[in-house]
Amino acid sequence: MLNKNVKLTGLFAIVLILFFAVVYFFPKPSEVFEETDNYKTFSSCEEMKSFLNESEGYYGYYGGGIETLGAAPRAVMVETAGMEEAASKSAGAGTLDYSETNIQVKGVDEADIVKTDGNYIYVLSGNKLSIIDAYPAEDAEIVSKIEFDDYPQELFINGDKLIVFGQSSYDEPRPLIEEEAKIAVPYYRYEPKMFLMVYDVKDRKDPELVRNLTLDGNYYDSRMIGDYVYVISNKYADRHDPVIPRIYTEDGERPACNCGDIGYFDVMDSSYVFTTILSINTQNDEDVKSDVYLMGYSQNLYVSQKNIYITSQKSMSYMKIQEKMLEEVIKPLMPIETANEINRIMDSDKEFYEKWQEIEELMQDYFNGLKPEEKDRLTEEGEKKMEEFNKKISKELEKTVIHKISIDESKISYEAKGEVPGYVLNQFSMDENDGYFRIATTTGNWRAENYNHLYVLDEDLKLVGKLEDLAEGERIKSARFIGDRCYLVTFVQTDPLFVIDLKDPENPEILGELKVSGYSSYLHPYDEDHLIGIGKETVEEKWGVREIGVKLALFDVSDVSDPKQEAYYLISGDWVYTPVMDDHKAFLFDKEKNLLVIPAQVSKNVLGFYTTWQEAYVFDLTLEDGFELKGTVDHEEKKEEQTEEYSYIYQSYENYVKRSLYIDDVLYTISDNLIKMNELDNLDEINEIKIS
Repeated sequence: MLNKNVKLTGLFAIVLILFFAVVYFFPKPSEVFEETDNYKTFSSCEEMKSFLNESEGYYGYYGGGIETLGAAPRAVMVETAGMEEAASKSAGAGTLDYSETNIQVKGVDEADIVKTDGNYIYVLSGNKLSIIDAYPAEDAEIVSKIEFDDYPQELFINGDKLIVFGQSSYDEPRPLIEEEAKIAVPYYRYEPKMFLMVYDVKDRKDPELVRNLTLDGNYYDSRMIGDYVYVISNKYADRHDPVIPRIYTEDGERPACNCGDIGYFDVMDSSYVFTTILSINTQNDEDVKSDVYLMGYSQNLYVSQKNIYITSQKSMSYMKIQEKMLEEVIKPLMPIETANEINRIMDSDKEFYEKWQEIEELMQDYFNGLKPEEKDRLTEEGEKKMEEFNKKISKELEKTVIHKISIDESKISYEAKGEVPGYVLNQFSMDENDGYFRIATTTGNWRAENYNHLYVLDEDLKLVGKLEDLAEGERIKSARFIGDRCYLVTFVQTDPLFVIDLKDPENPEILGELKVSGYSSYLHPYDEDHLIGIGKETVEEKWGVREIGVKLALFDVSDVSDPKQEAYYLISGDWVYTPVMDDHKAFLFDKEKNLLVIPAQVSKNVLGFYTTWQEAYVFDLTLEDGFELKGTVDHEEKKEEQTEEYSYIYQSYENYVKRSLYIDDVLYTISDNLIKMNELDNLDEINEIKIS
């Protein structure tokens, strides 16, 4: 490292220290892997293993290995509740008006913990699934329960077919293989598996299991389009002994694909996973179709009616960081003789780390020979160049890789790969419209100020338009694409709402901007000229920004050049949170009924007396009157606790309202313990059912 007797000052010193620290503290690969963007498949399993081994140490990270151990499908128990017999009703047989899961794309259903078909409600709670004959509310009752040995997570209902996804229990552990034991302290590996079960629920009192399969890996996400469900799972690829994910059914087991069918790119990553996409016809016993891709770990998913877009984060190798810093920051500050000597060293046949050690000595000699005023000048110039480098390199270091996979019933086909700078917040930061893919990202995790960007890609995921460097120092808090517009919320102290025009995909432009206190974590269309925002209210204080409650806002964007906050409501407390900020499925809105429902948790401290409460807030929402609180619905079960200094009253988590829905004129709120039924008009309680 640098000589201890040498004093470096300013940001230029930081540049040098960082530069040389990379040499000593990160791995030194002996060669640079040549990357291409061509989609490929492996010729054999040995080629796949060789590819994974070549990536070893490329980013100084060893991917976790998971080996297939084999597992039979898990059994379930179906019990019929001991209640009075009731005539079975087929889904959709009634004409009642009812709410559906809040989804992003019309016609693309998203799995959830609660579903209704307008007659029945299907609820996952713990390891049980309850089927409730829900209407009329006065006579509502549980007609059957399905108990799982494993951990159900989400479900779909499609006519008389009920589809359940979850995570299976781990198989028995086994030690690392001998080769791995040489590079790490021996430990035990566990094999994660997900399950998918399809039930025929024509008789809701007696569900029949008609399909039961297990897949190696972790359940990631799913969508349902028409009768077809598309399931995505991730399984780490063991670089020493990669084993393709296997599908297990009552008829036996088989690999999800052959080695020669696995899609991949010659792009190095710190950790690879097998990403499996299953296509399942929910209405018959058609064979399950599956495709497997070797990718970076999947982070976000967007699905249109024709395409699945999977994103992962791509990092730059430390070698390339060093090389770019050398070319763009260090060499331009050096005299021509020193720069030429650096070039000579870099062109030599020496090992990568040996080259950097020689450059270090060269830099030390040069810096030590400068006069104090020359060091000051060099530091000032270095600061400017490093600032420019940070901004530029953040777009290269933090990249989102986008994989486009077309879907058409049982057909799955890889279409294109693209890249954009930055990372994606969530699924609402992505959208497909008229053949174009739009995506909003943030850069700045690598020693740089945050910047926000919007990119437009064509059907081949080639960049055609961009709007970069929005809201310096802020991060995207929420995004929503609606037709030819994008609404973007960034935040650091105030909430800028950007209205962005996308009519010309090649030239996105900001139409207007609104700055208000707080921020919105979720945006939802009210109509074509208004948006609902759910997030946090904040106040500025001398020590910074403090959050003071959950904020509901109605934005008027009819004049795109001058957006306004038309209405506002604050749920206040010492600490307030709504799950809508992280989970859009907890949000219930119906414009025709002027209905908006969100669950919220509030904690307050009054003279040492603490209360923590969670309930569903029910609003009338109109353009004329804004947010009018009709009342709240809670699932109670208070608990008390006393200490020498404080008293506590709090609600058990099992009674937190997680979802709400309506059937006709009844509001149903659902927690792990209860389903409550209240009149929509006045919230008078009608009935409740204990489901835990």
